[in-house]
Amino acid sequence: MVTIVPIWCVGMTLYQRIYASRSEKSAKKAWYIAGFLEWPLMAFMGVALGLLGRVAADQGLLAHLIGGDASTMDPELGLPLLLRAILPVGFLGLVLAAYFSAILSTADSCLMAASGNVLTDIVSPLQKKEQSTKQVLRLSQWLTLALGILAMVIAAKMDNVLSLMLASYAFMVSGLLVPLLAAVFLGKRNANAALAAMTGGGLTTIVLGNLPIDLPLGLDPNVFGITTSAILFLLTDRLFPASTLQAVSTPIAHEH
Repeated sequence: MVTIVPIWCVGMTLYQRIYASRSEKSAKKAWYIAGFLEWPLMAFMGVALGLLGRVAADQGLLAHLIGGDASTMDPELGLPLLLRAILPVGFLGLVLAAYFSAILSTADSCLMAASGNVLTDIVSPLQKKEQSTKQVLRLSQWLTLALGILAMVIAAKMDNVLSLMLASYAFMVSGLLVPLLAAVFLGKRNANAALAAMTGGGLTTIVLGNLPIDLPLGLDPNVFGITTSAILFLLTDRLFPASTLQAVSTPIAHEH
């Protein structure tokens, strides 16, 4: 809960859709429709299919596909093997195509958001002369390619998709949740405090998540990451307050 629920506040792909909307009204309408489709349909349907896959494995329905004991099977193969066992070939292809299209849609949005952040917040301030539109576009394409290759290398080193997803979600939530909530609800738009919170919170979660130790009370590393992020944000905001000009002119999307 501490990782999955807050991701709806900081997910970069969500903000892409919001800022691409024609108006505030259309953005809200799209948000409500997406929420309705996500919870009653997508979320519970995914859980139900997972349970059916587990039952099918326990009952031996997938034995001829895995060629061994179901207890040694990668859990992430449960749903694909279930679909292969019960669906005809043509319909199976349509279902898998829907899965792949959803994955690709999310992947390209994340890559474009990441390359845009690197280009706008890191590369552009370092360039001394103004670049043409064509040059900026070309640089953005190279950054997208580089980040895509980096993402593939990281993914190849992970045991399964779920662990990679939870690790990325935890890193984003622990770093971005506090600055975003402070900017939206408290009106505190301090770039220095946001940077300190993002760096400290994200690193805390990553370090604690990879240490071979038991955390106090069995809490998730993300709890300590969010706490660290909040402390650093408050301290930095108190020690290095944002100027009036910065607080008014710095857009939330830029800090995000």
